[in-house]
Amino acid sequence: GIPDLTVVVPEAGGQTCGQVLQLAAGHINGDALCNTIQAEQSTCCPSAPADPCTFCDGGIPDLTVVVPEAGGQTCGQVLQLAAGHINGDALCNTIQAEQSTCCPSAPA
Repeated sequence: GIPDLTVVVPEAGGQTCGQVLQLAAGHINGDALCNTIQAEQSTCCPSAPADPCTFCDGGIPDLTVVVPEAGGQTCGQVLQLAAGHINGDALCNTIQAEQSTCCPSAPA
């Protein structure tokens, strides 16, 4: 699936991944426009890093809780953000510091 339907695809004239997905549904594999759309898959469906950032490994009781230090994002959104980063990088460390909000039993 597409982790974030609101990501803007640079080569799609400002359309989001969600809009490109809807557009793709109207085309047949192999036609020219379908091939063009498929060439942009890496933007909407990035491959997971080798050592993805761990966040609340034991689960998150409520994905809708807003994380105060994350600019209004929910625990579910922070979890998706973490998946795109590598354990030990600066953003992963920042994300992991907010685990106490989303999964209070996890170490901070």
